[in-house]
Amino acid sequence: MTGRAARVFRTPAGALSLAFSVNMFLSVLKIWWGHSIHSAGMIADGYHALLDSLSDVICLGGVFMASRPPDENHPYGHAKFEPLAQVAVSVFLFITGYEVLSHSWESFRSGQGVHFTVPSLLVMLISMGLQLFLVNLERRVGDRTGNSLVKADALHIRSDIFASGAVIAGLLASHWGFPKADPVVGFLIAILIAHAGFELLREGTQVLSDKILMDPEGIICLATAVPGVIECHSVRSHGSSSQVYMDLNIHVDDSLTVAQAHAISHEVEAVIRQRHPSVAEVIVHIEPFREEHLHGKPIRTSS
Repeated sequence: MTGRAARVFRTPAGALSLAFSVNMFLSVLKIWWGHSIHSAGMIADGYHALLDSLSDVICLGGVFMASRPPDENHPYGHAKFEPLAQVAVSVFLFITGYEVLSHSWESFRSGQGVHFTVPSLLVMLISMGLQLFLVNLERRVGDRTGNSLVKADALHIRSDIFASGAVIAGLLASHWGFPKADPVVGFLIAILIAHAGFELLREGTQVLSDKILMDPEGIICLATAVPGVIECHSVRSHGSSSQVYMDLNIHVDDSLTVAQAHAISHEVEAVIRQRHPSVAEVIVHIEPFREEHLHGKPIRTSS
């Protein structure tokens, strides 16, 4: 791998593009080979890889749309295209899980045996090796960039590794006289697919529903440590793990000038963004301090 290619694959779009190519290759290989040896588990794993390819395409679209700068119609940017893509992928996962479950049930009822061969084992070992490579790559890219789609895809592929291991176990068990083991593996893979779909759906809907992302008490401690801030309250946060938007209220001495209060608000914003690099924007509302604001609570001041 050349230095230029390595740099490309270290970006979210590059990592997802590589994952798409690998998953397409594995899906064709496993579906074709699975039909040739009548393995419900391998066929199920192949369709799982095919869905991974489709999800990678959706993720790439989400990354592209989310990376677009704010415009007149989207003043907060396009970051929510990432969770929208996650929700779309989860729907595909549920559909595929149902199809895999149906195919495995038919195989279980028919009792058709699996024609185990050494090349079949090699196919699954190659699959696990490539999947392990993708997991490590996407995990590094996700940790460095904070991209939620890349992190989600890494978790998804990690479940694929366990599925491939289950296929190998099913092939060996069928070869050793347990023909029902292979469709049972198909059932397990269907459950893994459904679980992955549920996790993506849960994460995506949390972002779309503006679930809180930052601990208010932690932000209050940071804000009140800034000289000039008497009290902080009404801390709110939303967005995605890689792009957090926040607003809060601070009380300052009512004798300060507008310029002095504005400087304090900028210091609060700088402290929060320095401690939490994922915060894209902090809106600080300034209020003059009065005793009734405390409602009987002790004053928080910096020492």
